[in-house]
Amino acid sequence: MKTIKGIKWIWPIILIFLFLISMGTGFYISTSIAFPQNPATYSYFEKICNMPYISTPGPLPPEVFWQQGGNCDDRALALKTYLVSRGAEDVQICWVCRMENGKMISSYDGSYGHSFVVWNNKVYNPSINESRKFYEEDIQEFQNFLKELFGFNTWYFENQTVGTSF
Repeated sequence: MKTIKGIKWIWPIILIFLFLISMGTGFYISTSIAFPQNPATYSYFEKICNMPYISTPGPLPPEVFWQQGGNCDDRALALKTYLVSRGAEDVQICWVCRMENGKMISSYDGSYGHSFVVWNNKVYNPSINESRKFYEEDIQEFQNFLKELFGFNTWYFENQTVGTSF
């Protein structure tokens, strides 16, 4: 009789053990796949934002960025590389500038352009400046921000030779 009672309690223990294993596996899967609501994706974005701003002739490889920091080109490449490595699709580095009469001119702050990431038609701008940081932002709203603050009016998607006015 004792052996039957001992076996009776083994099944709840096995079920609890299997539940704990499945929870651990689910957490690993959810943090290893890129999607905007994933805390690991947002955390990586924030790590990029917190790196020092250094003007580079970039974009530099992410390995170099993680050693020294970098500018918008380096930040965009680091984010894109991470997202693609986690299975994200439709990730592009985009670039904006200010064009007048077919010529590129400096923006209101003296810069000639800015790079960021567009993923699934949302903007991800990992800026060190809190007021310029955008995570999963609408493209139209980001364009309005860029136009108002910098005077940017032309948008290039990755591998695009002719910019789109906005």
